[in-house]
Amino acid sequence: MRLNPQSVCRIILLAACCVLNTDSTFVPGRCLCPETQAGVRGKLQELSVYPKNPNCDKVTVIVTLKSTNEPVCLSPAAPMGKQLIRCWNRAKSLGRNVKLCLRRRKRRGQRQRSRHLGRAADKRQ
Repeated sequence: MRLNPQSVCRIILLAACCVLNTDSTFVPGRCLCPETQAGVRGKLQELSVYPKNPNCDKVTVIVTLKSTNEPVCLSPAAPMGKQLIRCWNRAKSLGRNVKLCLRRRKRRGQRQRSRHLGRAADKRQ
């Protein structure tokens, strides 16, 4: 069985196109969030986390606030972004609802400490 040279060239060309097409190269300026914030205040309505992909070289964290109903991009390097990414990954791996990540825990003891510090300052004067 002899192979036709044209057929061999076509197969090689097709294979090269497939390899070049699957190579994921970063294209700058294609991220969903060109600007990010360190954190937001208020109740969160929705959370979306997009991993790195060929269009964007960083993780994208988008939250929607209940008050304004507008999406806000969070920095994945900020503490709030890190916490939401960690919660998102944990919820996805355990098969839980991601809505649990939207609830914020109130810091216990912060109000008591500030009240205590105020009394101590009053006694010194």
